[in-house]
Amino acid sequence: MIKDYYKILEVPASATLSEIKKSFRRLAQQYHPDKNAGSNIADAHFREIQEAYKILSDPKQREAYNYKRWYLRSTGQSYHKPALTPVAILSACNLLQQYVASRTVFHVSYDAVSAHIKELLTTNAIGILHEHNDQNLNRAIIQKLLQSAHPLPRRYFLPITELLLQVAGNDPEAQSMIEQALQQQQQRHTWDKYKWIVMLAITALMCWLMYRYGQ
Repeated sequence: MIKDYYKILEVPASATLSEIKKSFRRLAQQYHPDKNAGSNIADAHFREIQEAYKILSDPKQREAYNYKRWYLRSTGQSYHKPALTPVAILSACNLLQQYVASRTVFHVSYDAVSAHIKELLTTNAIGILHEHNDQNLNRAIIQKLLQSAHPLPRRYFLPITELLLQVAGNDPEAQSMIEQALQQQQQRHTWDKYKWIVMLAITALMCWLMYRYGQ
């Protein structure tokens, strides 16, 4: 999938090079890091604007992009939407949770799910969530990612909870959600560690009872 560079630069697809340059200068000034110190959202927008201008300001790259854009629209596909907002991050978390829920434990790739969650919770993404400061939305993100990480073994699960605690910040309810998930994971880890001993003991007991009452 490709990004909608025209939408990023806020110009129509028929815009002239002069109009593209004018819009780029306006947006670059608006989102420039020097004017938005410490803003992860502005920094992400600034990079998107630069990327879009690099393509649309070059005639050959713009022509190739226009063809890809036409093909995408003609096949009914959607543009790639980078996770630049808390809502977009939550949407990506929803998709991951739905994917994991549709798979059995034996068909979940621990490495892939773990890596995907870490890609969603980059330093920049966490900064955007803190800057937006929507506790309900952050809790929803934490809940979805805890559900996605639930099948993972402890060595995968613990690094993810560290990232989620960064998302939670000083929110006691969000922290409580993570702590409960950690307790459940610890209980499962303990059971996985000793379940074979318990099963062997039960099997031995059943064999003894069968032998005892068989006589």
